[in-house]
Amino acid sequence: MLTRLLALTLAIPAALSWFSQSCSSSGGSEPEAVSDSEFSRLVNELSEDPGYFWSNNYISNETSYLHVIDDLHTIGVQDGAYIGVGPNQNFTYIAAIRPRLAFIVDIRRQNLIEHLIFKVLISSSETREDYLSRLLARPISKKLGAAASIANVVANIESTAPDQEFYREQLAFILDELSRLPDLSLSQQDLDDVRLIYREFFRQGFDIKYDSWRSFFFPSLKEFILETDLNDRYRNWLASEETFQYVRTMERENRIIPIVGDFAGHQALRRLGRLLESRRIAVSVFYVSNVEFYLFRQRKWKAFVENVKHLPTTESSVFIRAYANLHRPHPRMVGDHITVTLVQNIHSFLRNARAGRYRNLWDVVTADEL
Repeated sequence: MLTRLLALTLAIPAALSWFSQSCSSSGGSEPEAVSDSEFSRLVNELSEDPGYFWSNNYISNETSYLHVIDDLHTIGVQDGAYIGVGPNQNFTYIAAIRPRLAFIVDIRRQNLIEHLIFKVLISSSETREDYLSRLLARPISKKLGAAASIANVVANIESTAPDQEFYREQLAFILDELSRLPDLSLSQQDLDDVRLIYREFFRQGFDIKYDSWRSFFFPSLKEFILETDLNDRYRNWLASEETFQYVRTMERENRIIPIVGDFAGHQALRRLGRLLESRRIAVSVFYVSNVEFYLFRQRKWKAFVENVKHLPTTESSVFIRAYANLHRPHPRMVGDHITVTLVQNIHSFLRNARAGRYRNLWDVVTADEL
């Protein structure tokens, strides 16, 4: 164990050194691409040992995730670094705030593997139509074009049957592309998880959803993509070709980096904080989903707060969090949405935490959200 800890301690300064040579600081210049080798090393050296989580989060289980998009634009949250957790909901927030770098931090290594699948398919797909076609292994003969509404794009792909041969071709392509990333060092279990995850998207198609005994509450992939904001507008990252292309550029430039990390752990978030500090890049958005629910339940809340203190932030840095209305509906609950999505200033959060205002999750989600 001592040898492993020493190796990790030495690895982080090395990571900071080579990363700083390729990624420009937040001084108004255009962000630079991260090389393939640097991407792999960041994935490996920022990550910590995975933990247990009881469900397979193939897609988000949140229905209200679009309700804060206008809030983010109103308060001017943009640029900087994005930190998020979980699967596909992150792309919409990334498209909204246009960060220099994005880090997906999740306790499940399976989430890292899923984001590697997303990375390969997004990077290599010319359009959002191509991406959804390949993600679900449904080859389309007639493409609608860049101006098509997302509802029509979904309907077009949904009208095509999944194709076993197309599925095998895409799976082989994904595995081949991942093998080309130097130093990523995926294990046999990782490769098995690639096959498992992609098989589920092929098998379930647009019906795939958060894997839980409560899954009847949660949106399918189709419903998630076609959710609307508070003004009944499609705002998912796939709703327009322009937002898809932004995320695609981020993926092609290796600027969306998935890592394994525990929000209350002693390594991943603190390593990430040191990395960002060395580049003078502040966190603009930290999307925590409903992880705080589990942190309180596991008595890890204080450790999470300490980790947040180690992240470089500004007066405009914010959390995005999701609160489930399954037990105690939130005052800002909209219609029959099973979640409420909230924005809170991170500095305000830390002041409240120091003052002892957070006795439980309810205090957190009702204190002073924006």
